[in-house]
Amino acid sequence: MSFQRRTAQMLHEDHQATIVVIEALDQLIAKAKRKAPDVNDPTIHRTLKNVAGAIREEISVHFAFEEDELFTRLEEAGDVGIGEHLREEHAAILPLGEQVSTLAAQALETGFTEAAWTDFRAHAAELIERMFAHIQKEEMALLPMLDDLLDSETDMELATAYGDNH
Repeated sequence: MSFQRRTAQMLHEDHQATIVVIEALDQLIAKAKRKAPDVNDPTIHRTLKNVAGAIREEISVHFAFEEDELFTRLEEAGDVGIGEHLREEHAAILPLGEQVSTLAAQALETGFTEAAWTDFRAHAAELIERMFAHIQKEEMALLPMLDDLLDSETDMELATAYGDNH
């Protein structure tokens, strides 16, 4: 998918990077099933490391930018509904993403007990489901709206600001 505005394209690229991490997490859970995986396995270690770092950082920076810079502009243009809906999803996803990131970081340090794996797996599965649905909504609704909403100058300012925070 390609967007006219740089801001929309940058958010799209972030979505794609997040999907890679989420899909790897989904594969880890599907492969391990109920048995706690060995965190010393290179693939599992890399996936957990990506989850521990990328999810927390990507979600917080990405969500804050959307809420502070984009939803407000949409509301000023008269479209309040999408910002309200996506803010509600952010409010549910952010603490879940932080929890999964923390659990992944803990597992990298100490490994998974059976109880820790069960807890991680449940929270990660919910995060995966919510993130896929959320990204799809943003890709189909929010990003195309930005192409229409932003003029070239505003787009450049926003893209620069977003890039500086990333």
